[in-house]
Amino acid sequence: MIRWLLIVVTGLALLFSACGKMGSGEKIAVVNWDKALENHPQYASLQRLKDEYNLLLDKRREQEIIGKTQISGLAKLHQLKRSSKQNFLSADFMTRMAEKQAVEQEKLKQLSGQLADEVDKELAEEEKKLESNYQLRLFNLRLKLDTVRMMPEARKQLEAELKEVQAARDRDRMILMQHKIGLVNQRMEPHLAAMRQRMDAYAKQLQMQMMESMRQSAEKDTSALQKAPTALKDLLGTVDQELDQRQQEIETLETSLKKDMESIVAKLAKQRGYTVIFHKYRTNVSADDITGDVIAGVKSLAVRKKAAEALSKKVPAKTRPEQENKK
Repeated sequence: MIRWLLIVVTGLALLFSACGKMGSGEKIAVVNWDKALENHPQYASLQRLKDEYNLLLDKRREQEIIGKTQISGLAKLHQLKRSSKQNFLSADFMTRMAEKQAVEQEKLKQLSGQLADEVDKELAEEEKKLESNYQLRLFNLRLKLDTVRMMPEARKQLEAELKEVQAARDRDRMILMQHKIGLVNQRMEPHLAAMRQRMDAYAKQLQMQMMESMRQSAEKDTSALQKAPTALKDLLGTVDQELDQRQQEIETLETSLKKDMESIVAKLAKQRGYTVIFHKYRTNVSADDITGDVIAGVKSLAVRKKAAEALSKKVPAKTRPEQENKK
C-alpha cells in the first residue's frame, strides 16, 4: 500500500514554511480553488442564494429605517394632535363659561330690577315726604321772586336762598338714592354668592370633562404608539427568520460544494501520489496545476449526483432497501 499525505493550504506564509521542510522527493500540486469553485455546476445557485439574501437584507434595513421614521412621525403627530385638542378644549371652555355667565348676568339683571322696584315701593312714602317738604319752601321762594317788588340786594339774597334749598333737596335725593342702592346691593349679595358658586361648580364640571377627554385621547394615542414598535419588531422578526433560513441554505450549499471539491482533490492526490496540494501559490516551487482536473471532476460528480437523485425519485420507497441489499 502506497503511503500518501494530503495537505490543503490557503495562505502563502504556510506555503513558504512548508517549502522549507519539503524534501526533494515530495510531489506537489496546486489548484486554483476559487476558479474551480466558480466552475462547479451549483455555483450559480449559490450566488443566486447569496444575491437573494443580500437583497432581503437590504430590504430589511430599509424597512427598519422606514418603520422607525414612521414611529417618530407618529409620536410627533400624536403630540401635535394632543396640543390641538388641548387648544380646542380650552377655547370651548372659555366659550361655554362666557355663555353661562351671560345667562347668569341676565338673571341677576332681572332680579336686580325686581329688588329695585321693591325698594322703591318701600321708600315711596319717605320719598314723598322729602318732595313735599321742599315743594312748599321752593314754591314760596319762587312766588316771592315773581310777585314781590324788592331791592336788588334783597332779590339776590332771595335767589341765593332758593339755590340753597334746591341744593339741599338734591343732596337729600342723592342720599335717598344711595340708600336705595345700598338696600338693593345688600339684598343682591346672597344671589351674587349663589351665582359665583354655580359658576365655580360649572367650571369644575367643564374642567373634569376636558381632562377626561384628554385622558381618553392620550390613552388611545399611547396605545397606538406602543403597538407600533411591537408591530415593527414582529415584522422584522419575520424577515429575520427568513434571513436565517436563507443563511442556512447558503451554508449548507457551501458545505456541499466544499465537500465535492475536497473529494475530488483527495481522489487526485491518492491516484497521482501528491503529498502536498496548495490552493494557490506564487513561488518558483515546481508543482502540477490540477485546476482543470478538479473542475472536470466536480462537474462529473455533479452529473452523477443528479442522475442518482432522479433515479431515487423514480424508485418506490418500499423497493429501495431490497435493491440496495442486492447491490
